[in-house]
Amino acid sequence: MNLIQSTLHHLISFPTITSDVKTNDQALRWCQKFLADNNIKSRLEEISGRPLLHWGSPPQKAEIMINSHLDVVPGSTAIFRPKTIGSRLFGRGAADTKAAVATLISLDPQFIKLATRKKILFSLVCDEETGGSSTKEFISHIPRLKFALFGEPTNLKIVNQAKGIMQVRITASGVAAHGSRPWQGKNAIELLTSQLSNFLKSHPTPTRETKNATFNFSLISGGSAINQVPDSCQILIDIRFHPQDRPRDILKNLKSFFPQCKIVPLKIESPIFCDPDHPLSQLLRKCLRSTRTKAEFAFEHGSSDARHCTTQKIPALVFGPIGENLHQEKEWVNIESLPKFQKVLESFILNC
Repeated sequence: MNLIQSTLHHLISFPTITSDVKTNDQALRWCQKFLADNNIKSRLEEISGRPLLHWGSPPQKAEIMINSHLDVVPGSTAIFRPKTIGSRLFGRGAADTKAAVATLISLDPQFIKLATRKKILFSLVCDEETGGSSTKEFISHIPRLKFALFGEPTNLKIVNQAKGIMQVRITASGVAAHGSRPWQGKNAIELLTSQLSNFLKSHPTPTRETKNATFNFSLISGGSAINQVPDSCQILIDIRFHPQDRPRDILKNLKSFFPQCKIVPLKIESPIFCDPDHPLSQLLRKCLRSTRTKAEFAFEHGSSDARHCTTQKIPALVFGPIGENLHQEKEWVNIESLPKFQKVLESFILNC
């Protein structure tokens, strides 16, 4: 077992569920000690109420940031016990994104020193799965930041585009009445679901991959008693939209299908876009090609903390090892892709 694998084993054993701040802090302190044992100084700070570890260039001088996260979604106890079958290492966070973290802290100290001279900053956060507030705030502490690279599982493709996030609440109001006399009331559940049915006729749930905006109606609630006509019903929607879509147009479209409802956007966060012709985009592509891997720019449906850079007009790419089953019980990362990921990072640091 090589250094990256053994490091990854240790990291997976920490049940760093995002809500467990204490365990995330312990995992970051383990990473800090790992770096210190290799004579790499790092700093553990509290940013936006969450611990964040950074090393390399001081934030005030940094021009490039390489970032990843330690937090994971919940899972069974067993999934925090890593196991290897063939070329696959299984465990919660194996791909998303402890493999990237293990690679970053396992870089040869000479490359860390070189990165520091080249004004490259490394950072690890523990709230990416719930919005990445610490990364968002930390970017404001890096006034000279010109480019960022986010370690996420991309199957060794360079993700330069990803959908934006919009979360919306739709509320229908009715008139309460006794359940035995529905004609005296106005059923809010019926009102909302009838309009939802019309929307889905025009916007059917896709059955295959699409770059178009998608609408996931994820939570619905209404009524307060089984023998009462409900006077309120609400539904929450998770919308993912293409970088060329405009959120205001999406909201306008929703209002046309739910004219009798109140529509409130709860969150609107930027899509990710980075010009593939940017010099550092092309450098990363060249570094990937040097490992005899097909270097492709790719589009992703899920988001990442890279969106916080896009919002600030800072070019950002997402790149990482091969892995599958993210947020599932059989999440895995391809062990053989980790040395390639490491070599690309080393080459990027050497040539930027």
